[in-house]
Amino acid sequence: MPPSEPPIHHEVVRALSEEEIRKIVPVLPYRTSCELNWSGVEVHRYRLTAGETKEHSYPQLTVFLPHVEAPQPGEMRIAGRRIKAQIGNHTVSIAPSGLSLSSRRNGDTEVTVIFLGSNVDGRAIMPQYGIDDPVLRSLGSALDSEMKLPHPGHKMYAEALAAAMTAHIFAKYSSSHFPRLDAMGDLRPQLRLQLGRSLQYIRDHLDASLSLEELAEVANMSKYHFAKTFRHAVGIPPHQYLVKLRVERAQSLLGAGCLSVEDVASRVGYSDPAHFAEQFRKIVGVSPNRYRHAA
Repeated sequence: MPPSEPPIHHEVVRALSEEEIRKIVPVLPYRTSCELNWSGVEVHRYRLTAGETKEHSYPQLTVFLPHVEAPQPGEMRIAGRRIKAQIGNHTVSIAPSGLSLSSRRNGDTEVTVIFLGSNVDGRAIMPQYGIDDPVLRSLGSALDSEMKLPHPGHKMYAEALAAAMTAHIFAKYSSSHFPRLDAMGDLRPQLRLQLGRSLQYIRDHLDASLSLEELAEVANMSKYHFAKTFRHAVGIPPHQYLVKLRVERAQSLLGAGCLSVEDVASRVGYSDPAHFAEQFRKIVGVSPNRYRHAA
């Protein structure tokens, strides 16, 4: 790893003070976007050695882009639960504002940290660690590249990238996508996180054959505890929720009119078009073909 560049002066850091940064990691960022006077976004770049970050939280919705020579195992602890993932140059992590967390790095790494506008309420976002999100990674990488340019372009470009990141995060990771979880005051934070991961996993794998065992494993629960907790929080069993989301996705694809019913069935996890048509008719009230023509 090349030697660290001289640390930036603390007055250039706005999202966190120099003292606050040193409570989280032992070094200051070697580059930031602060002198560029971007509005609604701040970007830091760090060089970090293997080790742990102490428990902390961020005042703003924060996105992390690791830069490693080879994929390496990593770990984050949120709400008392350990989340392990392979960290690579395709992955991203998201920390909602105010959420207490800590992490472990198993190798040297560089990381881009992107703080999204202080007027953004990131508390409605479900935390994510080491996920594969090409859209978010691409937008964040563009911001990182813009920061490193000798003569960055107009600030409007960077601010538009930040706005697109924020919109994407809220569209994909907002707790509003997870029925009733946000209103379940009797659900412990750890269970909210565990169920949130399984719900996001379902949304990301509608075209796959998902079993109760697989979903329970994602949530780090036993099958019985997962099924009971899921129904209590969401209001319906996991299988019914999966079918509901598949049909909703199918309605969107059929409405676009670009795919055959058979192709749509395959895209939402049904190898048998007849079984797909049966499930679709039960929920929507008409056959996929009739819905497609009406749309």
